[in-house]
Amino acid sequence: MRTMIESMQNKGGTAPRAMLILGAIAAIAAFALLSGAANGPGGGPTAADASCGSLKVQPEVVSKFPKVFANQYTKKMRIAVDRGRSHVKHWRVELYTFGGFLLGKSNYKSKMSSSDKIAMKLRLPMQPGKYTLVVKGDVPKCGELELDKVVNFRGCLNSLPISFPNKPGGTAADYGRYLSVHIAPKAVWAPLKDIRGTLSNFDGDVYGTAELPRGSRKLIGEQTLDFKLKSGGLQKGGYSVYITGKARQPNQCGNLTKSTSLHFK
Repeated sequence: MRTMIESMQNKGGTAPRAMLILGAIAAIAAFALLSGAANGPGGGPTAADASCGSLKVQPEVVSKFPKVFANQYTKKMRIAVDRGRSHVKHWRVELYTFGGFLLGKSNYKSKMSSSDKIAMKLRLPMQPGKYTLVVKGDVPKCGELELDKVVNFRGCLNSLPISFPNKPGGTAADYGRYLSVHIAPKAVWAPLKDIRGTLSNFDGDVYGTAELPRGSRKLIGEQTLDFKLKSGGLQKGGYSVYITGKARQPNQCGNLTKSTSLHFK
């Protein structure tokens, strides 16, 4: 820029002050354009800045059960985080309602290991619903980044998670002293425990009871409940099988039931 001004002075002696000022402005503008081109099109973020995005981690709520039941979290909650190849320092987790109410947060930890866990203190006991889990942390060359993840906290199961494969049927007279009913747990819920069954007709008359045999009281696969029938055996008509038991959920959820109908000629 100095060279440009000196050139103007050499051509005509001492250049007018206004011309000198205009020349200086033009030189500064040219320098700014060249600097912008060097930093990228339009002077936008560098490649490193553009690649930052959100925090590249995978958080999960730690649960004692196959699903994230809300009523197991009253005062605190543990969060497991897998950071992969990212390098994260000075990090924490927070939990919000969709309306932005803060339900809980953790203290900061200085460094995140490849598979880490952190404890969050809750302001209120959790209730069933969907909430936003937020992970914040510092990443080299990017500063503080965050990841938001929606987590569904569920309520207690409504029924015992079992199925009735190969239900019995046919002629009632074929079943004299026993009626065998097959049951099996649904995926992820095994083992189920304290399994008991009751067989009754549609009028409510009990025709037999059953439980799993000793040594196999926990239902982990397909099992058979052998109902010892009352004197006279089955009669033609419809029957209900009621199964009670406990699933892998918080104790305060209590016992569960599941029923199915059987028909005999």
